[in-house]
Amino acid sequence: MSNKKVVIVGCGITGITAAYFEAKKGNSVTLIDSDNRPGGLLKSDLANDRYFDYGTHIMPETGVKELDDFLFSGLNDSNCIIEKNIYAGSYFNGTMNDKSCYVDTATFEKAVFNQGCMELLSSDSQPQAKNLQEFLIQKFGKVFYENVYKPIVQKYMGKEPKDLAVKVGEFFDMSRLLAFNHKTTKRLCELDLYNSKLGHHVRVNGVSKYYPKEGGVGSLISLLMDKLSKEKIDIKLSTNIIKINQKNGKVTSLVLENEEVKVDKLIWTLPSSYLLYLAGIDKRSSPPEFRNTGLYDFTFEKSLNSLSTFINVYDTALYSGRVTLYQNLTKSNNFSCTVEVLVDDEVDLTSLIESIQRELVEMGIVDKDNKCTFKQYRPIKNGFPILTNKFTNRQDELSEYCQTFFKNILFVGRTTGKVFFMNEVLVDTYKRIENG
Repeated sequence: MSNKKVVIVGCGITGITAAYFEAKKGNSVTLIDSDNRPGGLLKSDLANDRYFDYGTHIMPETGVKELDDFLFSGLNDSNCIIEKNIYAGSYFNGTMNDKSCYVDTATFEKAVFNQGCMELLSSDSQPQAKNLQEFLIQKFGKVFYENVYKPIVQKYMGKEPKDLAVKVGEFFDMSRLLAFNHKTTKRLCELDLYNSKLGHHVRVNGVSKYYPKEGGVGSLISLLMDKLSKEKIDIKLSTNIIKINQKNGKVTSLVLENEEVKVDKLIWTLPSSYLLYLAGIDKRSSPPEFRNTGLYDFTFEKSLNSLSTFINVYDTALYSGRVTLYQNLTKSNNFSCTVEVLVDDEVDLTSLIESIQRELVEMGIVDKDNKCTFKQYRPIKNGFPILTNKFTNRQDELSEYCQTFFKNILFVGRTTGKVFFMNEVLVDTYKRIENG
């Protein structure tokens, strides 16, 4: 058992996981975050006796026993909905698909659909692209790029795909689409070439996924924070770092607002540019652009018209983005939903709530005579990051520099540039802690 002074910066799910497993190694652990609430985006707000999340964040099992024991011990059928098959839907070209979260290309005219399918069959198996436009054309073909991905990317990001990084294609379930039919797709997906492009027409069972019956996803974070407290981890929320002291790449301490914390090992979960700034290293980077982002919460008198837990709204005629339906998450009479919206800066998000409610009716999610008993708008601080090529290339350069220069910093989470989705982030973090 080691006995190092380990400081972790960032109290999202990555930092929380890192803190627990560092403490289990016998280290003295301090966890720091400037926010007054832990969990990053895994938070829930209470309003009108209902909990509204900051997104659809269902916690799936990772397949790593020790990690799953930490994440899910204490959760069972009495306090959680545990499902292997979470229904997801999509709305595109004025058509609702309650069976898949991916764009349904069968909503196109037959000629466009057939040509797109033929191009997809002959498209590159391993795209080597410098930007999102090149990547999507190589992966799906020009027809589906022009008719599907280009307008959807512009809706969500407000940028041309040629100006964006390839990794943007991992957002909003854009990594696959629906084409052909169920039988043909099933056969094609036996090949890795097509399995990476095609979504199944019928939802299949996966790993167990957890969602609390009470308290929203934020209650899962509360449970994990209790586990950290039992490990005597020093948790410092609402705490800003003023400076990082380092000598020849070895961090010696962090200067906080009211104290200085000594460091044997630093675990970093935030962007590398912020680390360099605090360490006084002159490696400049332009700040990221952010998409104007807001959440709209509604509660209705009667049930919503969908079995989906969430619905991706790809239709470019609508403001709505992803819709979360809490009645299906909690399996209860909670007839509430949250709609995520990303728009241009000049759009006043506070003025859209009535429009969003009308869109729920237009999509058929809510009946016209279903009375809305509560509605609110929640802004998202900063908004959604717009990952331009220029910004991401610079961040990659800074990340590589940091990982080479600093001697006693372990980088975990998305800041490594190696992982993206929550499951792979958690597994990668666990392995780095265990091997470090």
